[in-house]
Amino acid sequence: MKRFMTKALCLLCAGALALTAAGCSKSGASSSAASSEAVSVYGSASDYDYQNFAYSDGLDENGYWSGIKALDYVTLPEDYAAIPLKKADIEPTEEDIQSQIDSLLSQNTTTRQVTDRAAADGDTVNIDYAGTVDGVAFTGGTYSGYSLKLGSGSFIDGFEDQIVGHKPGETFDVNVTFPDGYSDSTDADGNAVVLSNKKAVFSVTLNYISEEILPELTDAWVEEHFGTSDDVHTVEDLRAEFRQTLYQNNLNTAVMDYLLANSTFKDELPKEITDYQVNQCLNYYYTMANYYGYDLDSFLQTAAGYDSADALLENMSDSITQYAREALLYQAVAEAMDIAPTQEQIDTYSTYTETYGANYCTMVALMDAVSDALTTGAQVA
Repeated sequence: MKRFMTKALCLLCAGALALTAAGCSKSGASSSAASSEAVSVYGSASDYDYQNFAYSDGLDENGYWSGIKALDYVTLPEDYAAIPLKKADIEPTEEDIQSQIDSLLSQNTTTRQVTDRAAADGDTVNIDYAGTVDGVAFTGGTYSGYSLKLGSGSFIDGFEDQIVGHKPGETFDVNVTFPDGYSDSTDADGNAVVLSNKKAVFSVTLNYISEEILPELTDAWVEEHFGTSDDVHTVEDLRAEFRQTLYQNNLNTAVMDYLLANSTFKDELPKEITDYQVNQCLNYYYTMANYYGYDLDSFLQTAAGYDSADALLENMSDSITQYAREALLYQAVAEAMDIAPTQEQIDTYSTYTETYGANYCTMVALMDAVSDALTTGAQVA
């Protein structure tokens, strides 16, 4: 548990995606998502250099958008420095607090290995597998000690179902067909192995079933885990800590929601900022696609249910506009109130500068400083 929780928005447009090992990752997009023929208000993915996106692009050393005065694009409400809010809308409920505690306990589960019963849907199993296509082993098709939740749908259709009913210690074949468009692999000699629409046989050994054991929430458990690191010693301390954190998070959200609802934005936002949001979004998926050996469009079809990157942009257009407005809004308040982050706030993100760049980290620190000023000035009644 971290006592410090940043108030800044990271402005990431893409949610986390999880795919499994290349040999068994599920393919076949569903799709209610936009079609490839849709046209985004932000144009086509081919219009952007998202492959070379860097988080500090377009930001100066003060965390501002280079060459942009945000107040030229945003008119803040008159009460922006003393935003009126209702306490009842901010106070966390007991259910909210319990949900956080339940989540914390689930993050600290221990596991035990079960070997005396058959695997059932919903179990997490530990398996070894080795796959072949036309009798040829392929790169990514072999793994030892893989932890798989049955019913998660993370492996190729039919793979998980064929594990159900087997007991630890058994070795058996799983027969599946790779979906259309699945990326090629290679054999041991580097020769191409076509997987798309190909039948595959995986020899699977079920090692054991993992059962999670939730810790019992006691003062002793809290002391052991958070007494020294967080100065949280009892269950009541823990509840108070979550209550305060949730209150602050709710306050931050309410302040920003109020500003977004009551500020006036020019119809045409700075292209530098909207381009940044588009490039960030596309780069996220592009990076994931490269990691799993896909081109961008194939990855989006496989993992996210979009026909193409252009379809993704069409679907994300409103969100991209919203993120651009939020980015402008933080800077507009900083300009209006002459806010700059403290060195302490900047240092909070010093470990991230290599990944995101110093200017981006300064921008996030600036957002923290703006949030501090707005929440301090908010009139909560």
